[in-house]
Amino acid sequence: MHKNRSRIIIALSLIILLSAILSACRSAEPQLDIDAQKTGFAQTADVQATLTSAALPTATQTPEPTLTFTPTLEPTQTPILTPTETVGDTPPTSGTNRGQLIAQTPADNTSFQPGEAFTVTWTFENTGTSTWTVNYYIEHTFGQQMGAEDKVFLWLPVPPETSLPISVDLIAPDTPGTHVSNWKLFDAADNAFYDFSLTIVVAE
Repeated sequence: MHKNRSRIIIALSLIILLSAILSACRSAEPQLDIDAQKTGFAQTADVQATLTSAALPTATQTPEPTLTFTPTLEPTQTPILTPTETVGDTPPTSGTNRGQLIAQTPADNTSFQPGEAFTVTWTFENTGTSTWTVNYYIEHTFGQQMGAEDKVFLWLPVPPETSLPISVDLIAPDTPGTHVSNWKLFDAADNAFYDFSLTIVVAE
């Protein structure tokens, strides 16, 4: 009887000891924190999203090309200018060459000092039927030339019944007295058809 009691006590002691050991093991096991797990999962997801966005190339917006309108230039037709005849190349009209001196400045017998420079202006009228061209000219023929050019050409055409003044620079002779300068009017073919002259007086 005493042995059975001792066995029961030992058995109870072992049961109590095992219970204590099991309680100690259960308290040592880690307790899972649900909130901490949620936080960890969220942080992991953020890190993965950041790494994914960094790995992916950034999409740049390509500007759309701007369409510009370039007008087509139509070729313009440039008028071709044909050369015109110059007055000097105009042949004289058919007809008769006649002329007349209708004015002269200075007048005949005007007095000048020896060696004095002056300008004489003769005005001629075309009394014929042909037009005098700029190839017509006057020329000194004899007498005192008084420093004048050999030929002086008309500076404008002279149609019939119109007139034209012609000026010539002269120098009075050094010798006192009366001096005469004789001239002629020529056509473009060098045919003389009018004679005229200038008379001056050189003072002593």
